[in-house]
Formats: sequence, structure tokens, C-alpha cells
Amino acid sequence: MTTAPGVEAVYTSSVRWWYPETVIGNEVVELARAQAAAAEERNALVPEAIQAIVERGWFKAWVPREFGGLELDLEAGLRLFEAAAWADGSFGWSVMIGAGGGVFAGLMREATAHAVFDPPEAVIAGSGNPRGTAERVPGGFRVSGRWQWASGAPWATTFTANCIVTEGGKPVPGTGGAPSIRAMAFEPAQVRILETWDAGGMRGTASHDMEVVEAFVPEERMFSVFEGEPWHPGTVFRVPFVEFAEATTAAVLPGIALRLFELVADSIRERAEYGGPRRLAERDDVRARMAEALVTVEAGRTLLFDAARATWAEAEVGRPSEPTLTRLSLGANFAAAGALRAGSLLAPLGGMALNQRASEAGRVWRDLQTAGQHGAIRATVLAGRGAALLENEQG
Repeated sequence: MTTAPGVEAVYTSSVRWWYPETVIGNEVVELARAQAAAAEERNALVPEAIQAIVERGWFKAWVPREFGGLELDLEAGLRLFEAAAWADGSFGWSVMIGAGGGVFAGLMREATAHAVFDPPEAVIAGSGNPRGTAERVPGGFRVSGRWQWASGAPWATTFTANCIVTEGGKPVPGTGGAPSIRAMAFEPAQVRILETWDAGGMRGTASHDMEVVEAFVPEERMFSVFEGEPWHPGTVFRVPFVEFAEATTAAVLPGIALRLFELVADSIRERAEYGGPRRLAERDDVRARMAEALVTVEAGRTLLFDAARATWAEAEVGRPSEPTLTRLSLGANFAAAGALRAGSLLAPLGGMALNQRASEAGRVWRDLQTAGQHGAIRATVLAGRGAALLENEQG
């Protein structure tokens, strides 16, 4: 496994077996938490946090080395995102989303990929939802559209968004007769950021809307996320984008849930039960609930990391098999669901701190609930996987 840079010596514990700080370093943990309240207030990470990510190359976690990227393997990337989210939810989400655009380096034309990803500060924001149109014109496309939830928009160096390709105002047929969908890579000057992000959690991600009006995109800055073969031989480009997105998105949630566990554990060690002599941590029902919450997170993250290792091993020699990809998808959704389940177990023990906007526990709780709403890890995804499993069994 290729490890992320920034490892530092940390204290050990006779009980705790998870050490996210060894992945990102104590200095980054302190920075991410110190800026978290300000990031929540301003709806964006502070510049120092962005600089820390850039300096460590985390926005280019998946980018090939010839572009100045880290070219991490799948498990190492997932552990990086989990650790960053354990430091702070918005910080971890921003690392994950910013890094995710790195897989486009193998899908863009080589010259375009170099133009986009060679700069050390390179990071993409955008949307996979085809909410724009790209009218064919000589030399490229004339693009207009508005897309939601472009996390990291204020610090993006390139914006990408899926569009329906049209000719003469009519959709161009694609695979299977459905409208052809292609991604467009925009220069920042072509994009208007609409400051719409006002969520309860993950406020520091700056997940605003983006709008493009009659922007010309040259042919060479068009690419497809779902069709065609990558030009680059890197292993990450052989992992299909859907399963890749599920796994990377899911990795954030266990990190947040582990931090919530720690904060609630600290709280119940100090707080007395209502109307009784004992501290909450001395009650057997509370102890059992805490243990269940932790093992629920652990089960999900363990499966996710194991499925990532298996997927990567197959991707190193070719396209991963459908059973392996199904397991990765199920592992991702199980990890996300486990983190949310753990949150529901911990919340009744958290006290009023979970309702206080200024408390870290409250912010972590809100971040967990907001992250869990992402479409890539919602329970509805499991229906399709379950149908495929049943068809295979019947076959």
C-alpha cells in the first residue's frame, strides 16, 4: 500500500486501535480543528487549510506521478480521506472531493490533462449531474448550465460538469439511443459561483452552485466519464467511476463517526446521570451502547478497506470483476450506513453539546448527518446491487 505523506510519531493507547493522525500528521489535525469554527462561519475552509492540502499533494492523490501527483492506491486514498475527516468533516470532504477529480487526468486528452493537472495547486470542482447543454459549434461546444453542490468551488483551478450534447438544439443520441453526455472542463473565468451553500453541516466545504452561460469549450477540453478507454495506464483508471465514487465518498463518514465517538466518550466520563450518583460512563447500558457504536463503525470501515485492497489487486492486471466491484459498492454503502447508525447510537449520550452550534461535538454530529445524504451512498443504491446478486443466484 502506498502511504500518504505527513506521518508523525503519536502517542499510543491501550484501548484505541485507530490512529488517523498517523496518516495525516498531528500538525494537520491541529490546523484542521483550529480553523473548523471559522470555516463553518465563512462557509469555506480558511486559506491556511487549503495551503496545507496543496503542500502535501492531497488534491492530487490519484494523479499520476508525471503530473506531480501522489498516485496512491485505493486503500491508501480511502484511509487518507477517513483521517482528514476525523480531523474535521469539512476538511476531509474537501480533500476527498478535490482529489476525486484527479481520475479525470486519465480520461482527458493528454495535453489537456497536463494543462489542468501540472500546476501544484491543481484541483477540480464540479458536478456529474448533466444539468447543462453543450451545443456543437466549429472547434468545440457552446455550453450553458447550472449545477448544484460544486464542493470546493472557491479554490478550484478547473471546473468540470456533465452536459447533454446537442446539435441544432436537439440532443445527440448516444449509447443505446439515450442523449449523449459529455464532461466539459471550464476555466475559472468562465464560471460564476453562486453562493447557495447553507446546509446544517459540512458548511466549510463551500458546496455552492456553479453557472456557465454561453461559454466556448474547445473540443480538446471535452471528455467522457463513463465511456471510452483512458489513455493513461495507471491502475486507478481501471476502477470504474461509479464504484470509485461510492468508495471515496463513503470513506469520509467513518472518520467523522470515530471523532464523534471520542467526543461523546470524553463527555460521559465527566457527566453524571440525571438524578443519580454515578457518572454516565459507569452505567452498563451506556457502556454497551458505546461498544455497539464503535464496533458498528469498525465493521463497516474494515469491509471497505478490505474490498478496496481486493479491487486494487485486480485493477493492477485489468478491469476488476463484477463480483469484486459489487463487494466494493456494498462495502462502501455498509461503511456509510454503519457510521450513520453509530451516530444514532451516540447522539442520545451526547447531551446538549450536540445542539450547540459552537461545540465541536455539535459540528461533528451535523457533519455526519449532512455527509450521509450524498447520493453515492444512499440506501437506494443497494437495491440495484441486490437485484444483481439475486439474478446471479437464479442463473
